[in-house]
Amino acid sequence: MSGYAYQWAKRQRVGDSSAKTLLKTYANWASEDYSTWVTNEELELDTELNIQTIRRARSKLIELGYLLETDKRIGRTQSIIVYQMLAPAGATIVQAVDQRNGETISLSPPTLEEFAAKRGGKRSPSKSQPSKGGEYSIPSNIQAAPDSTSSPSKSHVEGGEISPEAPPNFDTKIALVEKEKAVDQQPARRASRVALNSELRSIELPDWLPAEAWADWCEHREAKAKDAPWTMATAKASISRLKKLLDGGQSVEATVEEAVLRGWTGLFPVKDVQQQGGNGNANGGGAASAPADWWKTESGYLARGAQLGVDRAKFQHFEQFKAKVCKLAGPGEWMEELLRTVSRESEERYEALYAYFNDIPRDKNGNSEAA
Repeated sequence: MSGYAYQWAKRQRVGDSSAKTLLKTYANWASEDYSTWVTNEELELDTELNIQTIRRARSKLIELGYLLETDKRIGRTQSIIVYQMLAPAGATIVQAVDQRNGETISLSPPTLEEFAAKRGGKRSPSKSQPSKGGEYSIPSNIQAAPDSTSSPSKSHVEGGEISPEAPPNFDTKIALVEKEKAVDQQPARRASRVALNSELRSIELPDWLPAEAWADWCEHREAKAKDAPWTMATAKASISRLKKLLDGGQSVEATVEEAVLRGWTGLFPVKDVQQQGGNGNANGGGAASAPADWWKTESGYLARGAQLGVDRAKFQHFEQFKAKVCKLAGPGEWMEELLRTVSRESEERYEALYAYFNDIPRDKNGNSEAA
């Protein structure tokens, strides 16, 4: 039944890419009654998101009404939470036509009211409903897969055997993935990192951007992806940054060459980095010199900030102060180190900080110094 849940989930507009990815993963593991549970290890493997991002995305889904935490717990230690998928108010209604009898069936999970009213009873997800304007209707040849206990399938959990902490409908998931391919002509699972890299390399480029320079930048960023996420949003930000530098008189080739040579994950003006970001007092008057590796300690940041005329007292959080100092210091190891640190916390914070360093406007918050 996860095929119904997945078809419904991928047509929802959640407003957050990480939350949408997580919703589709939970849907892919859903049972017939739209209850679902997944271990954190499987979530990390399936989504390639870090655990902090997963927790934030899950909280958002609960807040929006797509997931409801039940009182059920499973696993050897009874620590894995069972969630109930729900259709909140305003959710996209998804229907399909049963090709066997021509009837219209709903692929949506229950609403909170339906779940509360029918709790303790079995809900049929194939309840017939008339089509409405604006709803999705798709051909349906998805049927319930055999019971998960009828096949000796293997799982990556605990050495390959199906463990008590693996979702109960593992075989169902595999069967429905194959059927979904026939319906949509596309894989049901999230694209692999290799597929994403290929997509970013072949993105449609503006006339001013040489394909060879873009290929070099993509290859460099793919190698750096462990330290800094290489996503579609980052790729678009890179193109915007390259255009801004080009308009300022710096060639795309020179920008990419400098970034690759120095191992940067960002794109910056080509200049004497040591003169702008080293120990000189060009930007700080007669302030005391900062240590050579000032970006590695709090005291170093304070010293470099004093050189650059940045008042620590004006910033509520030290991370805001660090971002300001790094930006004024210009491109260098300090920016890369801060970007690496932030990337380990969440992709969203990395992209916000990257946009701030590169003067790329943000849709909602602008160039926030709190990135």
